[in-house]
Amino acid sequence: FAVKYSFENNLIPPSVRVAFGFLTGIGLVGGGLWVQRHKAYEVLAQPLSAAGILVLYGVTFAAQSLYHFFPPAVTFGLMTLITAAGFVIAVRLHAQVVAVLGMVGGFLTPILCSTGQDNPVGLFVYIALLDTGLIAVAKHRRWLHLTTLGAAGTAMMQAGWVTKFFDAGHYFEGSKTLGAMTIFLYCFREREDLM
Repeated sequence: FAVKYSFENNLIPPSVRVAFGFLTGIGLVGGGLWVQRHKAYEVLAQPLSAAGILVLYGVTFAAQSLYHFFPPAVTFGLMTLITAAGFVIAVRLHAQVVAVLGMVGGFLTPILCSTGQDNPVGLFVYIALLDTGLIAVAKHRRWLHLTTLGAAGTAMMQAGWVTKFFDAGHYFEGSKTLGAMTIFLYCFREREDLM
């Protein structure tokens, strides 16, 4: 209640809120990694790390959308870094929930950081990198269902792009359609290779 009251009455400036948010997220992730080394508290490692990843995503998004501290490109870079960290932590802690959070955050990153401009090359290269990281995690830990979730996320991102930006009259012009189909087929081919 004290935090809520201080936010509502602007007792804590936005820059301090964001800084505390980042420190809290990093502290939770660090705490999860530290607790994992102690067998008596090992069960706390995954929830702490998952909470830390969620806090980092939330603070990064709030810093851009609520407080306008970061431009979309910086927010995109930070969220991409959080996604990569989530994948590494998931492998280290054997934490599927952290991998799923990283994947969901990874697919939401282009949506949350969108400027409304069509950038198919950037979007689909990003999705290819996200899928590659997800496939690497799935292969390393044998969490094969992650590739199915990744394929579904890729298909939804492509459907969203088609709905907003695809122009049927110019189907064969440029690399828009080719890029989208290449990423889509790559994801499904890798999924089939794992099965």
